[in-house]
Amino acid sequence: MHGEDSCRVRKTTIVTALRVAGVTLGLMQRSHTGLICRAHDRFNPSIALWQHFVQANLSKPRDRRQLSTATPATQDDATAHGKHVESESSISPEARDAQRSQVETREPEKEPTAKPWKLRMMRTDKGPWLSSKVAVSTAKNKKLRREAPKALLKEHEKLLAAARHAHSKLESYKGVIVQPMMSETSIKESQLPWCLNERDRALPGISRLRLEITEFYNYTTPNHHETLARKHVVERVRNHLREWIPDYKVEVFGSERTGIGMPLSDLDFRLVPKSESLDPAQARLPPSQTQRNKNIKMLQELRYAGFRNNKEYLLPVVRHARYPLISAQDAQSGLDIQIVLANDTSVSRVIMQGYMDEIPCLRELYCVVKTIFDTRGLSDVFRGGFGSYPLFMMVVASLKHTPSPPGDSARALFNFLHFWGKFDTAKRGVSIEPAYFYDKAEHPVLTDVQRAKRKNGKADPMPDYMLSLRDPADETNDLGRKGVAIKHVQVTLRDLHYQLINDTKVNTRPSLLAPLVGNSYLLQLERRRKLQEYGRDLKDKQAKMLSQKAEAVRKADQLGQSIPPQPVNEEAPKTNEEETALKKENEEEETKQRLAREQRDRDWQRLTDEMNERLREKAEKASALEHSDAMATIPGMPAVEEESQAKETTTTT
Repeated sequence: MHGEDSCRVRKTTIVTALRVAGVTLGLMQRSHTGLICRAHDRFNPSIALWQHFVQANLSKPRDRRQLSTATPATQDDATAHGKHVESESSISPEARDAQRSQVETREPEKEPTAKPWKLRMMRTDKGPWLSSKVAVSTAKNKKLRREAPKALLKEHEKLLAAARHAHSKLESYKGVIVQPMMSETSIKESQLPWCLNERDRALPGISRLRLEITEFYNYTTPNHHETLARKHVVERVRNHLREWIPDYKVEVFGSERTGIGMPLSDLDFRLVPKSESLDPAQARLPPSQTQRNKNIKMLQELRYAGFRNNKEYLLPVVRHARYPLISAQDAQSGLDIQIVLANDTSVSRVIMQGYMDEIPCLRELYCVVKTIFDTRGLSDVFRGGFGSYPLFMMVVASLKHTPSPPGDSARALFNFLHFWGKFDTAKRGVSIEPAYFYDKAEHPVLTDVQRAKRKNGKADPMPDYMLSLRDPADETNDLGRKGVAIKHVQVTLRDLHYQLINDTKVNTRPSLLAPLVGNSYLLQLERRRKLQEYGRDLKDKQAKMLSQKAEAVRKADQLGQSIPPQPVNEEAPKTNEEETALKKENEEEETKQRLAREQRDRDWQRLTDEMNERLREKAEKASALEHSDAMATIPGMPAVEEESQAKETTTTT
């Protein structure tokens, strides 16, 4: 109680001193009549005294406790909570001494010790300090260039994911322009390897574009080292598969077999049961569900027993598609490989070879189109894109359905971009052999199983925007059923067509193909270098082995001794058994090719007859309607439909 009174007295003394100081300083300021502060927050001298005497002591816990006690501000407030409070002057000296002794004997409170200061380093992602603006701008541009490819790749994934989601819900989506993927480095258009020289750039736009397409095709064709590396990987994979699954024959198919493969194209292998029929009509029938389950189980065993424990292959995965397959990557060359349990493709190979013989610019045009789709992520079938075979047939369809087919690759490229950019996929389907358009709703392309399911209502209908492209090798195979991203494809092709028209007219760009395929150079540069280096190593090893063999032969001749045995390589002469097996394979392949050509001719003739029959029925129906309209204009003459109905009624009666 005495301590609280002492605190009140002390605070009262301080407040009184502040008031006196304020009045004194105020009188001192009044002597300077010319100095008047008119600010809203003008300085008050009492604030300085309060900060000096009071605020400096608020940091101590004991002073805060004492000053927080409710005390009267003046002597007039002599009561608090109904109790009389005596002032310091009314307390007797004896009582004051007693209070002081009580305060002195009280144990002092321990003030909390402050923790030592610690400096913490704040880490940021801004990088090192750069003094000049030029260095800051350069570092910022490099960072954006590193992050741009990843951001663009995520954007591609979102676009394709949205298309797949809409397709699963049988809903439509908005097609957008898909930009090509980017590399962390950049290059000038004039430095692209297919760019023409200064003299050829002076040619007219269409002629210049034709030459540039040829140069691009030459650049994307595998060179000597790349071809050597691809052949070596093919032989190595075939030998491994024959060792792991001796009950199956291994057959190379796809772009490597047809001759349209690029340096980094996948290597496709087909596992052929030894009991497979040579007749293409029987071999192309889809497997049953029981056989399909056996194939999947066999591929899973092959993955675990062969590819998983072999360090020569990376990331082996079993994919469940229409035909199950194993996808992996060759560790040394970086090439992607696929092992498929698919049907025979001899008819497709015969048809593709026939088209390439018929259309001279088909290879060059397909090379450009395939690169357009590859650089934009639109060629991945598992993500809603178009594979190599559907793309090849799309190129052929654009040429077959042109009234006057273009004779060069430049005009053929314009025709492809315009044809598929403007094609109405909602109403019409495309037939290549014979070349005509059909009504999707009236004549859907379905297998017998799919047709039965749709008839029984067990199969969901396809969205109307999907492309329907009938396979010339199999009339029941719709090549567009997996192309979920068709809307993105069409919008992108329209944009490229418009840009190519403008660039060809202006004819000032270093490379007219740069907006279409320019990014492919940097995107594939490192992988192609790795593949070429692998091919060079193989060539050096072969040259070294030949040199050693020649040296051994020369020494043996000098000494009159026999030639020592040399290590067997893949280029060594084959044994009699291997030669017999190779001869048998060649004979079987020739038989397959002959039967495939015969099957192709029969199918195309039947499809042509069906088309002619449809056209005849359509013409008869149109003629009957015209005759009915003409007869209806004669007064009193019944229409043809009424006469036919009357005949049907009489027959029924």
